[in-house]
Amino acid sequence: MELPKQFYFQNYYRILPFLILVVVLLSGCTSGFVGGARGTGRFDTVVIDAGHGGFDRGAKPVSGVYEKDLALDTATRLASQLRQKGLHVVETRTGDYFVTLDNRVAVSNRLKDSIFVSIHYNWAKRKKASGIETFYLNPNSARLASRIQSKMVGTYRCRDRGIKSRKLYVLRNNKRPAVLCELGFVSNRNENAIVQSSKTRQKLADSIASAILAERASYLSAPASDR
Repeated sequence: MELPKQFYFQNYYRILPFLILVVVLLSGCTSGFVGGARGTGRFDTVVIDAGHGGFDRGAKPVSGVYEKDLALDTATRLASQLRQKGLHVVETRTGDYFVTLDNRVAVSNRLKDSIFVSIHYNWAKRKKASGIETFYLNPNSARLASRIQSKMVGTYRCRDRGIKSRKLYVLRNNKRPAVLCELGFVSNRNENAIVQSSKTRQKLADSIASAILAERASYLSAPASDR
């Protein structure tokens, strides 16, 4: 049976507000690899920033160690992977001590031909919140964020929360391409159990390293006119 045109017209306007809401919610979140996004340009140095430290313990897990320890362990593993591949790596902290946000950004800003990658684990009041997400701000960081996100979501079964543009301190004050990675929710019982595993953190470090190396290779292989 063919419905009258008036039926479609009336119902279109009923669902229009819902469609607008969906567009608004998705506008701040991009999932998958953004191939046309602007790249980082040349870099030989990677600044790895392990979030929190010292008295700043970061997110409290359901069980196990705090975010500061998870972040440092993952950052250390990432640094090792990149050094093995010949990149120069600078870590904002290598132990359990506090580093101000100003000092973290200063490390990156004084190094030419560098990128900044900050490592964190997530927390939410809603205990079912889960997944991995990557934040960036400047356009020259979008493709790196996209590469990292695409690699990370395959490390364990998790929700892909996508890449998001946010005015986080270490991003908005950074003169270099910069991203901040949230590797899972320690407030989620199941996800916390996964990221508390050293095997998972190694896989996460490997995936981030792979994305960084792919971004660098993309620049080196591009024609000079496209760099």
